Amino acid sequence: MNGLTIGEPFELKDAVCDGRHTLALYGELDIVSAGELKDVLVEVTRDGTSSLILDLSGLTFMDSTGLYMVLFARELTERNGCDFSLIPGSPKIQRVFEVTGLLDVLPFQSDDAHGVCGTELRA
Repeated sequence: MNGLTIGEPFELKDAVCDGRHTLALYGELDIVSAGELKDVLVEVTRDGTSSLILDLSGLTFMDSTGLYMVLFARELTERNGCDFSLIPGSPKIQRVFEVTGLLDVLPFQSDDAHGVCGTELRA
């Protein structure tokens, strides 16, 4: 045994409602899983979505690459003229935004603002 532990695999679910996408993220968002999220973000914003919400509540871990992906999502939505917001993660995930000074900069939704239509699993 080498002492390394394998974390929870990354999973992404895309709920689409009237041209709005909510990407629910599960497991670990890190350098290993960032490419998968990036591909979906590019596809969703290219398809003319009016709004993109990243739901971080299912994440168990996020590193600096995951933080970069959140900022990349914000940049893509701004460039493509669609709304962007975040559903907060656990205190552990929110701590990443706090220590980087982004907690009050990024558009986090309040707990009562969540609403989801249909869900489509993306592998």
